Amino acid sequence: MARTGHVEEMALAADFRVKSEKLNLPASTRRGLIAAPVVLALIFALAASSDGLAQQIGQSGLSWQQRYLGILPLVKANPKDPVMVTVNGAPITADQVRDYARTEQRMLNASSESDLRATISDATESLINRQLLLEEAERRHVTVPAGEVAERAREFQIQGLSGRTLSSGGAPDQILLDQVRGSMEIEKMLDEEFRRQNVTPSEKEIRQYYEQHKDLFVKDPGEVRLSHIAVKLPPNPTAEQKAAAWKKINQIRHEAEKSTDFAALARKYSEDPVSASKGGDLGYFRKGELPPVVDKIAFSTPIGHLSPIIESSLGFSFFKVTARRGETYAPFAAVKSQIAMALLQYNQERVVKALVTKLAKTARIKFSQLPKNAPA
Repeated sequence: MARTGHVEEMALAADFRVKSEKLNLPASTRRGLIAAPVVLALIFALAASSDGLAQQIGQSGLSWQQRYLGILPLVKANPKDPVMVTVNGAPITADQVRDYARTEQRMLNASSESDLRATISDATESLINRQLLLEEAERRHVTVPAGEVAERAREFQIQGLSGRTLSSGGAPDQILLDQVRGSMEIEKMLDEEFRRQNVTPSEKEIRQYYEQHKDLFVKDPGEVRLSHIAVKLPPNPTAEQKAAAWKKINQIRHEAEKSTDFAALARKYSEDPVSASKGGDLGYFRKGELPPVVDKIAFSTPIGHLSPIIESSLGFSFFKVTARRGETYAPFAAVKSQIAMALLQYNQERVVKALVTKLAKTARIKFSQLPKNAPA
């Protein structure tokens, strides 16, 4: 019978700090696990600025610590459990994939049908990569003393499907010991790989990131100045009228993308009688003074850039951010440690992805079948 108690709370951000300290994780690993929300935002900002990095942190967005150390497929051997895939001959079964996917679903609050399907695919990929890392740790003769494995395993309280306690306080069962040993060996191997590749960011790299991404550290956004071009709709417009207005605003926006004189275009095309004569100028706004959707776009759009087309009950419009004033930024000293954590995690993800990709190239990975039903 599959067991669902992977110490799911270990993988949740709220519990990372306690668990990582209890389990005596190396400092580099703990820093990756305990990332505060702002650090996670920085990591994804790094991902967005680097081609293909989304794949480095997994399609689901799980970190390497969560994917390869935190979720343990604690499943008893069952001759009726079909093998989904073999990695160099080592089987990964349908129950293991379902078990892993259930934990991932809870971590990500996955609920839609597409999300559930995605976690099955992601769980399969993660288990394949975990097996590759386990085999590489064995090839490198990485070992962890049995006493340390047992001590860490005793920290876990494993709950079965029925909620009954399967292991707590006493001697951990063999399945748990084997999986914990595997995680510790992977962790030890990767920590050595991180040291060898010097993933710790330098002061210069941290400072450079701060200067190049100051928009991530805005303390007070100040005020933003906007100019817009509007195409109006009559009350209760027909589908044809809406289609014509949409076509017109799209043509104007395309022209605005190529033009250096937005004000001239506003005077020529805008149907807003108040701002058209002023070149579309709407003046300055503080955060919260605009409708929520417009406010979010306005304060996230760089100076000189255009917004997407926005639909309202009055018609269609788009705007250009023409100036900003009064914005202040968090000082470097206040965010230095957060940037360092984000860069460290980014560098670790890159190293892990490169190693897994290298191992997969020479591995014998053979797929058999998929689970018939998505996990509940």
